[in-house]
Amino acid sequence: MQRDFLGEIADWPLDKKCRTVARFWSQQWGAIQLTILREKGEGALADFKFKILNRHQRTHFLSGVDRLGISRDLPPAVIAGRYHYLSNMIGGLAMEYIEETPKKVWVRYLPPAWSFPGLSICAVPSSAPRRMFAGWHPYNGPSLGTNRLAFVVTKTFQDGEPYDEGYFEEFDRDLAPDERLQFRVVTRSPDFDPAAAPKLDPKQWPADRLSKAFRNFSRGYLRDGVLTSLELFGLHAAAGIIGQAVRLCALQHVLDFASAFGIQGRSAADLARCFALLCYLGEEQPSLASDRPGRYILRRRPKAFERDEIADEIWQALFAYPLMAAKIFSARIRVTRSAPDRLAGDEEWIFEDTPDRLF
Repeated sequence: MQRDFLGEIADWPLDKKCRTVARFWSQQWGAIQLTILREKGEGALADFKFKILNRHQRTHFLSGVDRLGISRDLPPAVIAGRYHYLSNMIGGLAMEYIEETPKKVWVRYLPPAWSFPGLSICAVPSSAPRRMFAGWHPYNGPSLGTNRLAFVVTKTFQDGEPYDEGYFEEFDRDLAPDERLQFRVVTRSPDFDPAAAPKLDPKQWPADRLSKAFRNFSRGYLRDGVLTSLELFGLHAAAGIIGQAVRLCALQHVLDFASAFGIQGRSAADLARCFALLCYLGEEQPSLASDRPGRYILRRRPKAFERDEIADEIWQALFAYPLMAAKIFSARIRVTRSAPDRLAGDEEWIFEDTPDRLF
C-alpha cells in the first residue's frame, strides 16, 4: 500500500495542500488557548499570550524584516507597521495598513479572529488581546535601536469593536518602558487604501513560497503553544491541557477533514487513510501498510518537534486526537501508538477493526 493512499490528493495544487493542513494545526492552537482559559483561568491565558508573542518578537522580528524585504533605513514606525501587515497577511490574517505620516503608521487586524474561529471568540476575555499586544509591539522600537517608538492600541474585538487596531508612533523624546504600549479610545480612524499598502516582491515571494509560509505559520503557533504550555504549567498539567484540547478538536473537525479527502467509509482503513493524508500534507513522510485484513500501520516522521524535544507524555497527549477521531468514526476501531523509533525519528500508529464495540 505504502503511498497508494494518496489518490487524487497528490494532484491537489500546493496552496490547497498547505491550507488544508494549516487548518488542522491552527484549530489545535486555538483549542489549546481555550482549554487554558477553561482550566487555568483568564490570567493564565493572558500570560500564555504574552509569553508566546514576546518570544516571537525576539526570534522573528528582525529576521522577518529582512526576509520580507523591508529596508532598515525606513523610519521605525514604517518598518514595524509593514512587518506586522505583511507577516500576518502571509499567515492568513486579513489586515489593513495606513501610513498616516512617516512617524505614525496604523495596522488593523480584521475579522474573523485567526486564533479563535467561529463562536469561540465569545469566550475570550479582553485581557487576552491586551497582553498579546504587550508581548510584541512595544519591543519593536528597542529591537530597531530606538526608545522613541510606541504602539497605541485603539480598538479590540473583545471590547466590542469591529477589529483589533492600533498605530505605531515615533515620539520626539525617549519613552519609558511603560510608555511603549498605550491605550487610547479613537472614535474615527483613517481609511485604508489597498493601492498604497506595501507589497511583497513577487520574485522573492512567488506563490509556492507564500503557500508554504502560510502552512508553516500555523504549525509554528501549534509548536509554540505546546512548548509554552510546558513552560507555564509543567509536564503533567500541560499534557492534560493539550490532550483535552486536541480531543475536542477531533470531535468537532475530523469528519470535515474526511469529507475534504473524499472519505465516506468509517472503517479502520478509512481512518488510517485520513491521518496518512494529513501527515502527507504536513510533509511527515508517511507510509501506510496493512499486515493483515482490518489492521493498518501508519508510519510518520513528525515535523513540529524533534523526537526527544518533548516528553512522551506530550506525544501521548497529542495522540488524543486520533484516539477521539476513532470514536467519532466508529465504536469498533482501536487505535494504538507503538514505541517510537528514536533513531529514525519515526513513530507508528496502528488502526484496527474490532468485532465488538469498544465503548
